[in-house]
Amino acid sequence: MCKIVHYKDFHCGHRWAVITLSCYPGFGFDNCPSLFDGRAKPYPQKVVAQGHLCPTCDLKGQYDRNYTRMVEKNKHGFRWGLGPNEQDWGRDITCVIL
Repeated sequence: MCKIVHYKDFHCGHRWAVITLSCYPGFGFDNCPSLFDGRAKPYPQKVVAQGHLCPTCDLKGQYDRNYTRMVEKNKHGFRWGLGPNEQDWGRDITCVIL
């Protein structure tokens, strides 16, 4: 499985995920089979983006989308059922603040 690191820049507020170690050469967000197999994954390591360039603000959108993706929203919650995976019987329950 590819190793992913989740960055957050406190100056601009943007968050992005970067594949720091791919399972095979050239594999990334576009073609890594372990990322899209429907199985639950551990939450990626979070890092403050000190010294790293923001893909939107600093790189002006010029970055390799196979290895870097912007994070639009984080969802937190839990799954009630027989297992954590997509194919397991159960219901996803996300936490919502109104």
